[in-house]
Amino acid sequence: MKKPEIRDCLQLIKPYEPGKPVEEVERELGLKNVIKMASNENPLGPSPLAARAMRDNVDKMHIYPDGNNYYLKEKLAGKVGVDSNQLIFGNGSDELLAMLCLAYVSPGEEAVMPVPSFSEYEFAMRMQGGIPKTVPLRGENFIYDLDAMLEVIGEKTKLIFICNPNNPTGSVVDRKNMERFVERLPDNIVLILDQAYIEYSEDPEQISGLNYIKQGYPVVALRTFSKIYGLAGLRIGYGIAPAEIIADLNRVREPFNVNAMAQKAAVAALDDDEQVVRSRLLVAGARFQIKEGLREMGLKPVPDQANFCFIDVKTDSRQVFQALLRKGVIVRTGDIFGQPTHIRLTYGTEEQNERFLTALGEVLAEQS
Repeated sequence: MKKPEIRDCLQLIKPYEPGKPVEEVERELGLKNVIKMASNENPLGPSPLAARAMRDNVDKMHIYPDGNNYYLKEKLAGKVGVDSNQLIFGNGSDELLAMLCLAYVSPGEEAVMPVPSFSEYEFAMRMQGGIPKTVPLRGENFIYDLDAMLEVIGEKTKLIFICNPNNPTGSVVDRKNMERFVERLPDNIVLILDQAYIEYSEDPEQISGLNYIKQGYPVVALRTFSKIYGLAGLRIGYGIAPAEIIADLNRVREPFNVNAMAQKAAVAALDDDEQVVRSRLLVAGARFQIKEGLREMGLKPVPDQANFCFIDVKTDSRQVFQALLRKGVIVRTGDIFGQPTHIRLTYGTEEQNERFLTALGEVLAEQS
């Protein structure tokens, strides 16, 4: 078959490798009661208020959604304390990353980003013919090297990506270092603070991004309803930024980009503060449970402020992944992040966490 040549910049893109679905594992391995602890989903599911809103609106899905997200925008603006013209919504935060690159990056221009981190930063840049400038995180705890990020900024740099808490490591940036970093940034560069997991952080110095935005810095804080609000299947994320940046992003936003069901569920979820508290408490308890269990195996995860942890299992993560699969536990391998002996584990319920710890202990014993 003859076809046009794919664009040169796309030759460098590796297709995203999602976590294995439960149904696929059960079908392939003939298992039942498989648990998925791979994709940083909320094991409590969506808020009951969100579920009710979806049921109440299912017969209206023949109507196009509100392209302006009016009701969601008004409610969220009041909740986070910004003007409604400082908010933009996307089909997940992934779409917002694509919008940022589409709005600000021309072929050959650059963005600075850490590694290992969320792969969509590089993907969005490559799609525009942009050049990712990567800066490794330091040490066994994967600490941001903000000075090194400043050093690679050049005349072609348009964007900087910082994931805080970072995916896949769960590590965070120190507030004082971040403030010094922001103050030293050239004012023609947009800083993107990806804060998908900020609601899970127990760090009293956690950086919200809102302070920088209110001070007039060109900062975009990205957040999501996928994690603590349990709406990953509906794909809805949002950005907070100065109104001028939001106006730029609206130039490249597709019409009706956020579906109607997602809008209804998100509005309702914002009313359920108790679900947020329950989700935080679940993660806090799971963090302690997992770390104690790993300590007994002689393993030490990276200190995290997210709903997952990054664990060096001291052996090939692919082999551990496959062995855990056979025991009905799905995790994420670290090789896709350039860390071949690490796995990423999403915190689950107490029962799920115990099942993981038992399975991992058996796998490591079998491989020793």
